[in-house]
Amino acid sequence: MTSRALVVCNGEPPSRKLSKSLARRATLIAAADGGANVCKAIGLTPDIIIGDLDSIKQSTLRYFRKAEVMLVRRQDDTDLEKVLDELRRRRVRDVDILAATGKRLDFTLGNLCVIWKYVKQMNIVFQGNSFYALPVSGQLSLRAKRGTTVSLLPFGPCGGITLRGLRYPLTNASMRVGDIGVSNVVRKSPFTVSVKRGRMLLIVERP
Repeated sequence: MTSRALVVCNGEPPSRKLSKSLARRATLIAAADGGANVCKAIGLTPDIIIGDLDSIKQSTLRYFRKAEVMLVRRQDDTDLEKVLDELRRRRVRDVDILAATGKRLDFTLGNLCVIWKYVKQMNIVFQGNSFYALPVSGQLSLRAKRGTTVSLLPFGPCGGITLRGLRYPLTNASMRVGDIGVSNVVRKSPFTVSVKRGRMLLIVERP
């Protein structure tokens, strides 16, 4: 049974240290098309490669010839969506996503936008060398060192926002698209973020 998946996209390659750490706790490693090229570069071996296969190098396909390959030809969604669709079909609950940012701004923003279709079925965390980011629904409590930078980005109107343990607290506040809560700072750990309505992405600086 697959309980936690690691998805590797075709963005900026993460460090081997972070990649190996996330891979150790994953029961399935899935490459989103050209993400297999990233896997090869950072020393990960995907269990499955999913996408329309327009970005993966032929040499990479040969290198990972033992991996399951799922060709999905449709062009009306991204390779990350294709992977998340398959993970949802397999009822995977926890998903870490690597290499989702960098290289191309359109793909970076696209990857951050598409996750909202899956957050009711999955716990999704974007992982990077200098950050991790996750959608907030309800109340979330996280541990971080004092002085850690925390930012909130609304993907639509958000209400009932309450922040505790941060330099700039809020109580039952609202944010709209364009209201950017960047560079808040952890004062007390664990800190809490509550969002009653809307789609909010929490970004935490990685020490």
